[in-house]
Amino acid sequence: MPSENPMPGRGSFACRVNYLMNKIRTWYCFNIRWPWVKYSGFVRVRHDTRFYKGMHVELGDRVQFGAYNEIACDLIVGNQVLTGSHVLFVGKNDHTFGTPGVSIWKGPRGENRPTVVEDDVWIGSGAIILSGVRIGKGAIVAAGAVVTRDIPPCEIWGGNPAVKIKDRFADEAQKQLHLDQV
Repeated sequence: MPSENPMPGRGSFACRVNYLMNKIRTWYCFNIRWPWVKYSGFVRVRHDTRFYKGMHVELGDRVQFGAYNEIACDLIVGNQVLTGSHVLFVGKNDHTFGTPGVSIWKGPRGENRPTVVEDDVWIGSGAIILSGVRIGKGAIVAAGAVVTRDIPPCEIWGGNPAVKIKDRFADEAQKQLHLDQV
């Protein structure tokens, strides 16, 4: 696995050492530092990533979190998922504000559903993903996007709030071929 997608200019020895060090770091992180986070395969997570306590988090195989990601909601991540730096997964209904005579501080908490990121998803740097959304298989979330609703498979979304920018593939046949093979 270390040589599947090496960084340019890196030799195979450096890739193997990096892979081994990542395996050790991953074991430490998910057995000592964040034991409530479950993972099932190769996960690359940096030391500056934060998994908030009390959150239900499941990570698939070949998942990579960029620098300074924060996971502050229940999260289920599929396989082959990449996130850029400073990506936030946050609660949608952390504080309610619609009760007259009750301050936001004292207001009841809303209902938070888990966020689901399906297989083969790329989330750009600085994106904010609100809890309860589903990001479909093969989707791409642009850098800086604020995702407030579900994203269908193989679509590229961006903006605040995020909207569809375009389809990832030229036609339905290419999309279906991709979905069948990933």
